[in-house]
Amino acid sequence: MVCHPDRDMSPLGSGLPTSLLVQAQWALSKNQRTLGEMLGVSRRTVVRWTRGGGTTLPPSRLLTLARALHPVDAALAEKIALGHGQTLAGLGIAVQAPEVDVGADARLAEVVVCAAADALDAPPRAVRPALLAALESARQVGLSAESLEKALRARVAPSPPRSKGKADRKRA
Repeated sequence: MVCHPDRDMSPLGSGLPTSLLVQAQWALSKNQRTLGEMLGVSRRTVVRWTRGGGTTLPPSRLLTLARALHPVDAALAEKIALGHGQTLAGLGIAVQAPEVDVGADARLAEVVVCAAADALDAPPRAVRPALLAALESARQVGLSAESLEKALRARVAPSPPRSKGKADRKRA
């Protein structure tokens, strides 16, 4: 039987697809013997697990696998933890993101709003909804702020020099 990591196979213990174990094996560049050594089990046990033998990873082995996998593929480590009713944070692996100072972000966002308002010669309250709609659309299509800026910069023509009006001509 060949294991394919993109195909869901029989469950390993509490609902963890064996395909996740195989994906972990590949992500860690380990064969069944070296994966077994890492987890403290025999190669034969790993073979049974990858064939859907119904053995649940004990918590200590789950922790070992998730710790080894986290630096290589954090998303896969999280899937494996979730398959055992755990989270990486619950296993003490993932560090919680620091709290964001929303006030500082709001002040910085207002700087951007004011820059757009100045460019449009419009009040900031009129610019906020348009900026929000544009940024939401960019996020939905996966466009980063840098890519958006580059694309817009390519489409914005340089401002033509101002022509001299009557007042400017009289001074000259």
